[in-house]
Amino acid sequence: MQSQHYRGLVAEWYDDWLREVTADKAFYSGLFHGFQGQVLELACGTGRLLIPVAESGITIHGLDSSQHMLDVLWRKVADLNIEGIELYNQPMEEFSLPTQYDAIFVGSGSFQLLTSPESALRSLECIREHLTDGGFFLADIFIPWDDIIAQRRDSYHVTRDVGRTNGQRSIVFERFEIDLSKQVKHGTYRYEFYKENHLSECITDDLSIRWYWKDEFLNVLRRAGFAEVEVLTGLSLYEEGHRYVLKASK
Repeated sequence: MQSQHYRGLVAEWYDDWLREVTADKAFYSGLFHGFQGQVLELACGTGRLLIPVAESGITIHGLDSSQHMLDVLWRKVADLNIEGIELYNQPMEEFSLPTQYDAIFVGSGSFQLLTSPESALRSLECIREHLTDGGFFLADIFIPWDDIIAQRRDSYHVTRDVGRTNGQRSIVFERFEIDLSKQVKHGTYRYEFYKENHLSECITDDLSIRWYWKDEFLNVLRRAGFAEVEVLTGLSLYEEGHRYVLKASK
């Protein structure tokens, strides 16, 4: 898991970069509306999805490999005075928790940060072990079609440009190349941080993701021992054609 990427200023600005992304918040809050069991979110990060689910009255825990992201989440939990949340700083490819869950999910394509087939399979086996009998797992997967078609981008282009009310600003740049044989997008990201229109800090780091075709991921879930696997349909959030949600039951 590439947890070293999500630290320092990257963790502190993560919510700012995604502040206008709200459809998945509504999706997961609606999905778990009235759910009576315990839920675990893997790669929960700063709680962008976890907190809305918790605020709807669901018992939810979170796991992330970046302590920096969890520190941001803890501050938000304290500010909102939300009770019952437990957080774990462990990698999702191999974790051990004291609880079994009725539902486990990983949103925003974060499962795809596991770029090797071996680590992905280990994670799915671990997930299955942490589910109660009858429990289910949800995986949110996306396919970077535009990048696959382009194959590579050698020069940086802007992907995020956001400001704060105190005048601070952050710009995110990306360049990438595609490895079709391994189904991996290798990205290099440049983060620029400004105070009073002056560049105060710049961070450059690499981050890779692996994409899965639907039938391929269905087979991986079956290999991990899941008894029932299906692609959820009729979800407005995923009608763009490059994202889908798989549900796997123990």
